[in-house]
Amino acid sequence: MAVIFGTMHIVKRAGLEDPEYAMLIRSAYAVATALMIAFTFYMKSLIQKKNDTTALEYDDPAPGNQGAPRIETTICRYDLAEIAKLQKSSLFTIGIVAFMHFKFGYIQPLILQTLLPMLNLYKSQLFQIHILGKPAIDSLKRPWIPENPFAALTGGAAANPSEVAAIENDSDGAAASSSAASSPGAPAAKSKSKKESRKDK
Repeated sequence: MAVIFGTMHIVKRAGLEDPEYAMLIRSAYAVATALMIAFTFYMKSLIQKKNDTTALEYDDPAPGNQGAPRIETTICRYDLAEIAKLQKSSLFTIGIVAFMHFKFGYIQPLILQTLLPMLNLYKSQLFQIHILGKPAIDSLKRPWIPENPFAALTGGAAANPSEVAAIENDSDGAAASSSAASSPGAPAAKSKSKKESRKDK
């Protein structure tokens, strides 16, 4: 998010939204996009060359897939599937950005997509493992949990269902205890009122 807002601020301050910079920005976007796509094909060739047939068995970590059958594959096939997802996502984004630019004349999407895809590619597990040579441990351990794109807007990741259940149970228990604590007071009040009525008589 900081990169997005920082880039938009720089664009406005530098006046890059002017039509005179359109050709320069288009060229930069085309170069960055071609470079990113080339990296995906290069990583694909590295994965195929390694051909890691180590067995990989896991439950689908994507949200909403609880209860789905376990997935059995290999490291090679898993990484190739992730590369395919990345390429499809990139092509979809290219189509959206091109439509917004040529249909409505927007410049900002071109500038943002010149920077963000390369940054996201660098931070991706595929790049970290196959280009930078980092071991697939800790956050790079497969399977990779898809990031929630709205986590930063909602204050972080979604709450764990077990934590939500625990909070609800605690609140229910607190309500029950408060009602139980207040219930003995009612008969006492009634008995007191009866005694006062007898004294009046």
